[in-house]
Amino acid sequence: MNHSRLIPLEAMRGMAAIIVLIHHVLLGFAPYVSGLLPQARNADSLVGKWYFFLFNGTSAVTFFFTLSGFVLCWAYFNSGDQSQLLKAFFKRWPRLVGLVLFTTLASYLLFKLGFYYYQPAALISKSTWLANFGCPAPYCTVGWASKFEPNLFDAIAQGLTTFFTGHSSYNTNLWTMQQEFIGSIVVFLMAAFIALILSFNYLFSAALIFLVWALSFNPFMVPFVAGIFLSAVIARHKTKLALHNALLMMVIGVYLLSYLIPEKDFAWVALIQAPGLIADNMRIIINTVASVLIIYAIMSNDFIYNKINGKPFAWLGKLSFPLYLVHTLVICSISSLSFMSLQHYEFAHEHILMAMFLITLCSSIIISLPLIYIDGFWLKKINRAVSKLYAASANG
Repeated sequence: MNHSRLIPLEAMRGMAAIIVLIHHVLLGFAPYVSGLLPQARNADSLVGKWYFFLFNGTSAVTFFFTLSGFVLCWAYFNSGDQSQLLKAFFKRWPRLVGLVLFTTLASYLLFKLGFYYYQPAALISKSTWLANFGCPAPYCTVGWASKFEPNLFDAIAQGLTTFFTGHSSYNTNLWTMQQEFIGSIVVFLMAAFIALILSFNYLFSAALIFLVWALSFNPFMVPFVAGIFLSAVIARHKTKLALHNALLMMVIGVYLLSYLIPEKDFAWVALIQAPGLIADNMRIIINTVASVLIIYAIMSNDFIYNKINGKPFAWLGKLSFPLYLVHTLVICSISSLSFMSLQHYEFAHEHILMAMFLITLCSSIIISLPLIYIDGFWLKKINRAVSKLYAASANG
């Protein structure tokens, strides 16, 4: 089993990106079906069901963050080569910024050319998420999108600096980039601490301390920290699981990824008596535990690992980042226009919703295809440049 490229985990990232897309399609065109937002929720909403993982983009983002924590330090933990960690550190911003800037400028053009139709579509679907260009209250002021004036220099600045500022008005999906960038820095620093200071000892005690720190500092760092220590444990101990144990672990993990609120199939969560710090962050804790279980199961069983370790899964992994970046722009343009057009026909609501999913997914994949190659080209250039800089500094 070759763990160098971690194709199965990258494939999981691709699947998570598709779940985020489904999550946003429901938010935009059927908010009460999913019940993802408190103001658009009723007894028939899907939220709280055991199979909600299929629509739960919130837990998919937590899975993204846990994966990043695991993957970013995996090569270093297995090789002990400090240059790998340093190169990864210096590559992180340029690696992310290429497609982020590209899609931010694309959104600027869509604004300027009047190709966004999310506001009239939102009047039909009654989605506050769609009306606010994919930014729900209370995170954005209601109505901000209708007053938004696109500016080229502002778009360029935002594409370059969203990792530090968190500003994402041209592509609201980019709110995660700041957390991803901060989490990456935490990963690199903590990986060095685990290997150089702890020498891979006291991992459980250190994990507890850093998880409490993450909960207090920024709960979004919890999955990153969990991913780091999981990576260290597996790299150090090379544990293996029997197939039935690995499958059980994955089933439990998938079930816990369905958690968003303590209702219906998750009413038991409300019975947990926990300190305020834990109770206030129960969602991210449960979703992180779920992510750890799934990653551990995949990495600890050869049969499962090899079943999702092929070219189609590698392609799915490559698709994940472009798909994540473009799908909200597609929902607010092509999908919103299609949604309004379909209202002229007497289609059942569920048929329109399925059409929205297919239109959004297919359009996003088509747009993502050239971005996969652009991203690959950009990554090669970054790798070359960082390697040259590192070699020059080492020789100097």
